[in-house]
Amino acid sequence: MQNPYLDRLQSAAQKSTRPRFASALILVLLAHARDNGLIDASRAELAAAVDRSHAYPARNLARTERLIERQRDLDLQLLQLETSHANGHISYNQMRQARERAIDSFLKEVRSPTLANVSRVLNELVRGGLLSVRYIDALGEYHPVSAKGRLAEYRLTPPNSFHLDRMPAAARQNQISINQTFSQQFLLNKQNHSAKSGPHAIQLDLL
Repeated sequence: MQNPYLDRLQSAAQKSTRPRFASALILVLLAHARDNGLIDASRAELAAAVDRSHAYPARNLARTERLIERQRDLDLQLLQLETSHANGHISYNQMRQARERAIDSFLKEVRSPTLANVSRVLNELVRGGLLSVRYIDALGEYHPVSAKGRLAEYRLTPPNSFHLDRMPAAARQNQISINQTFSQQFLLNKQNHSAKSGPHAIQLDLL
């Protein structure tokens, strides 16, 4: 049975800025989709399924070294903020705001490139109406916007009834075309009355 989501998702992948990556992610989405379209995987799990960093060990090692150095810089920066606050040079609120900005900047830098690409493609699919997203907090309540502590829940948006209704008709039309092709070839072979000539190869369009 043809997957009702596949054609629309593949079409969207070809329009992505990275079509090969988007196509790979779409296959992973379909593999983790329940019957109701709910994606039973987090963004991190999706990223792990399409991650290819192991194929580039030198690049991966260089990134790890940069992250270790960046972690040291962050630790030093936070220590300087705490020292400035302890010496009365900045207020507690100033220290807290500067600390949050430094940590947010660090988290953006250390974020996995694969995870960033997964988020970008998912956002493209949401904007295109192929995915819906809602966010669940620690209490199990759903929200339409993201926030700290909320997890994203994605669901495939099914085709409208017009496209679903066309699928059985398209399958019937394909079957009729196949039968007509074989019937025409059978009549042609019968008219030739050639016992030595075998059946001709036929290329059929099954799509």
